[in-house]
Amino acid sequence: MNWLQRMLVRLARVTPVLPGQADDGLLRLGMAGTELDKRWDVLLQEFSDARDAWRRNPLARRLISLVSSFVVGDGITLTSDDEALAGFLAAFWAHEQNHMDLRQYELCEELARSGELFITLHMNPVDGMSYVRALPASSVDRVEFAPGDYETETGYHEAVGPEDPDYPEGRTWRAAGQAEADTPSADGRYAAVCLHYAVNRPVGCVRGESDLAPVLPWLRRYSRWLEDRVRLAAAVHAFVWLVRVPGALLAKRKAELGYAPEPGSLLVVDRDNEEWQAVAPSLHANDAAADGRAIRWMIVAGGPGVGLVDLGEGEAANLATARAMGEQRSRFMRARQQYFAYVLATLALTAYNRAVRLGKIAGETRTLDDIRVGVPDISPTDNAELGASAASVANALASVAGHGVGGERWRRLVVRTVMKFIGENVDEDELGSILQESQAEGRRKKEEGRSMDGDSGGARPSARDAGGRAGQS
Repeated sequence: MNWLQRMLVRLARVTPVLPGQADDGLLRLGMAGTELDKRWDVLLQEFSDARDAWRRNPLARRLISLVSSFVVGDGITLTSDDEALAGFLAAFWAHEQNHMDLRQYELCEELARSGELFITLHMNPVDGMSYVRALPASSVDRVEFAPGDYETETGYHEAVGPEDPDYPEGRTWRAAGQAEADTPSADGRYAAVCLHYAVNRPVGCVRGESDLAPVLPWLRRYSRWLEDRVRLAAAVHAFVWLVRVPGALLAKRKAELGYAPEPGSLLVVDRDNEEWQAVAPSLHANDAAADGRAIRWMIVAGGPGVGLVDLGEGEAANLATARAMGEQRSRFMRARQQYFAYVLATLALTAYNRAVRLGKIAGETRTLDDIRVGVPDISPTDNAELGASAASVANALASVAGHGVGGERWRRLVVRTVMKFIGENVDEDELGSILQESQAEGRRKKEEGRSMDGDSGGARPSARDAGGRAGQS
């Protein structure tokens, strides 16, 4: 080969790249996340169906509202023992751009309705305060993550569409913690960061699924079934007249009876030559009651931890069945409440740590352990039962301690058991702090009692001393 041919061969040399690696030349069409996630077209249709069902179907709206009613309740609060963090949390929570007391309800409903939350934080470069905004899950068509680690998400592609001239092919939001998001622009502004939360997410997937996804087909079937029953029930009140006349009078009576008689009309007919009969459809409602109940059972079986009692159906239910359904609901709602509290805590903590890291506020970066989350009771009616159980357990433990049982490990067991029966989870560090403070308080009271006894002994003589002095005098 001459020199030109050798140069062409070098330029045409190809380096093989394994599929799945960067620059593999393959375009993953319709992939919204990992290989195990639903395709984007399927996921988009599910978002649309869940939103339409929530808007039009009363049962779908009630299922979603039940979740927010139990999970959020009177409201979730965030506090901290750290002064700087506590001040930021109070300002972040009540800021006019956030209104977290009100926003947490709509965020909880969106999490249940779509199965995902994409929340962006826009930081004010002047005071370091972050403003909360939520992206519709139906607009984020792709979640980017680190190679080989789908739990480390790096970005979120929003399909804005050609109607936005600044982003004709969509825009990518950087995940919190990315270095490029903490680099200010020429005008001193910082890029917004996005946080992603998901529920009903199988292992290996990054996208969540709506709480309504399993019951959407049954909600549609129940709606059609109800519409058919309404039409049949309306048809019961409609009837036709069947008039039997001799053949010779058929043409004449047809001409005379062009319209059905008005209600309340008086008809005088020849009994031998003419007979009138009202014919109405027969609707056996008892046969359909079991069908409707079976469909409703399918809805509550796939719904977010609810039962027929929660849907307002009280017939054929007693206290035992209501309690059994309530236990299932309480466990589901408590698990969802823990996750939603994690959502709010990480959201506020990310805003605080970013402001500290960029030098916008004074303080030190903190972790979730530095935030105390206040959540409402899932079932306040259980407090009386829990209190009675805790009192019984405390009395039993006190009786055992009266037989000489004691020590540090015993005190830990007693406090842990009582806390468990009143429904409070206490970790070992907090348990140790409680015992140390109680022991310190007990020593302080003993010292105060001894000092009071010493003061009273020096000021007043005992009865024996007073009596002896009186006899001598």
